This record gives sequence, C-alpha cells and structure tokens, in this order.
Amino acid sequence: MVSPNEPLPEREAEGKREARHFIGALAGEVDSCQQACLHCHEVCRKIAFDVSAGAGQGMRLDDVRLLFECAELCQLSANWQLSGSQYCRQICAVCAQLCRECESRCAGKMNMEECEYVCRRCAESCEAMAAMA
Repeated sequence: MVSPNEPLPEREAEGKREARHFIGALAGEVDSCQQACLHCHEVCRKIAFDVSAGAGQGMRLDDVRLLFECAELCQLSANWQLSGSQYCRQICAVCAQLCRECESRCAGKMNMEECEYVCRRCAESCEAMAAMA
C-alpha cells in the first residue's frame, strides 16, 4: 500500500524530467552569458587600446578607463560563471550595471556601434543571470 506522503512513481519521474530540463536550460543560459561576457571583454579591451593609442574618437580619459573596467569585469564574470562561484549572481549584477554605463557612453560616438551593441547584449544576459533563483 502506498502512503499518502510518498510520491507516486509517475509524479517522481515527472519531477526528475522537469529538473533535468531546468538544469539544461540553466546550463544554456550560463553558456550564453559566458559567451556574451567574453565577447564584450574582447571588444571593449580592443577599443580601449585603440583609443588610448591615439585613435581619439571623441573619448575622454574616464571613457577609456570605463572601457578597460568593463572589459576586466566581463572577464571576471565569465571566469566566475565557469567556476560555478556562489557569488556569480552578484558579479553578474555588477557586470550588467557597468555594461549599461559603457553602452550609454559609447552610444552615438563614431565607430563605437559594436561596443554599444556588445555591452547591451552582455548587460541583458548578465541581468538574466543575476535574476535567476
């Protein structure tokens, strides 16, 4: 006889399928966010070096500093996601905030469209990661 507190085999099997689906979706989100962070790191770092080498583009010193900070934080975020750090959500939240600021500073500047786009994409991905329970 089955006790009322014991899960039915069908319910248990369904719960396991749902858990596998959730874990698979979560892994996909993490991978997507890692890729967005790595791409943002690459683009912001390249632009920061190009600008600091004299390309100008109407960027102030604090704009260049922000590009470097954004690049480094995106790298850190990707690394911590990869390691499965318990602080990943907090790092992603800060990364999203910095990417939004970088996106805003790049907006409307000549030859900065790629930076604006990758920062927006990274911010959206990091915001989704930070919101995961």
